[in-house]
Amino acid sequence: MKLALDIGNTRIKWGLREKNTWLKQGDLLTENSHDLLHALIQTHSPQAVHLANVSHHDLTLLLTNISQQLSVPIQVLTGESALPPLVNLYYHPKQLGVDRWLSLFAARQFMTGPILVVNSGTATTIDALDSHNQFLGGVIIPGITMMEQALNLGTANINASQGHNVAWPRNSADALTRGAIEATIGAIKERYNEFRELVGLSTVTLVISGGNRSLLSSHLSLPHHVVDNLTLEGLGFHIDMCDSH
Repeated sequence: MKLALDIGNTRIKWGLREKNTWLKQGDLLTENSHDLLHALIQTHSPQAVHLANVSHHDLTLLLTNISQQLSVPIQVLTGESALPPLVNLYYHPKQLGVDRWLSLFAARQFMTGPILVVNSGTATTIDALDSHNQFLGGVIIPGITMMEQALNLGTANINASQGHNVAWPRNSADALTRGAIEATIGAIKERYNEFRELVGLSTVTLVISGGNRSLLSSHLSLPHHVVDNLTLEGLGFHIDMCDSH
């Protein structure tokens, strides 16, 4: 049994993997998670830990120390990690967020052909994988909440609280919320159309994941698939790949 840990900016997703199957999954807040992570490893006594960490590098050091204390091997994945058959065309692969890389890897296990992968949480990433398994690149924009907060801080006389998603906002809080959603949807549609033209197809596969997946899915007119915890799924497939060798 192996433990997969996907450490994000806000939450940590974890799963216990054995024989190509999730035995158990859960999540916890990233902040003040030190004791909980120690307990997680100590309680389940995994054969190994597979870690993806896009932030909070102190937690990588912590988990490395915990693993050494408990004699549990740990593998820390990065944007440079080999995930065949994917080909990383990023100019500096070590700068690529491992969450993006693993999400592309997971998407390829689920689907064939050109894929556009959207991960929307604290930030929103939109990445393209062609039919030859080449990661062509992608964009990063602020997540929906981050957009709202940035406008709140940077714009005079708004000082809005959390708004509601309504079609025609009539107060500033609702206007920020709806604007952030529509800005994100607009970015996805633009990337989708550009990718479709690049590969010369009328449609490409669109995958939505991340904490805002349901919200975006409800507003997106393009055909798409919703996958929970795509980065964690990528870690699971990586464990399967390691076990098969």
